[in-house]
Amino acid sequence: MKIKNVFLATLVAATVGGIAVTLPTEPAAAAKYTALKTFPKAYRGTWYTKEYKSRLNITAKKWKETDSSMTMVLNLHTIKAKTGTSSWIYAEKSSNGDLFYTFWPEKKHPKLSDFYGNSFHYRIVNKTYKGKKIKALKAYGENDSFAVFSYRTKQQSKHLESYHG
Repeated sequence: MKIKNVFLATLVAATVGGIAVTLPTEPAAAAKYTALKTFPKAYRGTWYTKEYKSRLNITAKKWKETDSSMTMVLNLHTIKAKTGTSSWIYAEKSSNGDLFYTFWPEKKHPKLSDFYGNSFHYRIVNKTYKGKKIKALKAYGENDSFAVFSYRTKQQSKHLESYHG
């Protein structure tokens, strides 16, 4: 009973003092992620993968993936957008710097929980190429069950491992 009275007194004092009290509408796990307005600079540029003969171009707000059979262009949007299209993606950065993106759900007024489940995981990692450290883009599955590496040049992608299962 005493805790209830203390809580109510705090609530009344905060409300009277002009402080808004809001309750979270999304799961607590969502708090450790931040929606991106632009892709981080470390991820931007062109990345090549040998096995899939693919090229990935990342700009501030576009994700363009090209392989021998198709080209997919996705536009980055924030959660504030009202409706989605198949060419939109939502991206977030976790507290450890990993990048996650998922396709925009085909419904009005999406919530953060609508984006979980089909997310793609990316991380910038260091690799050694001809005795020097280079950056590689690692696309990986849940719990690091597999990884596909992309590199800045076609030459690097020809000489270095692209898939690790």
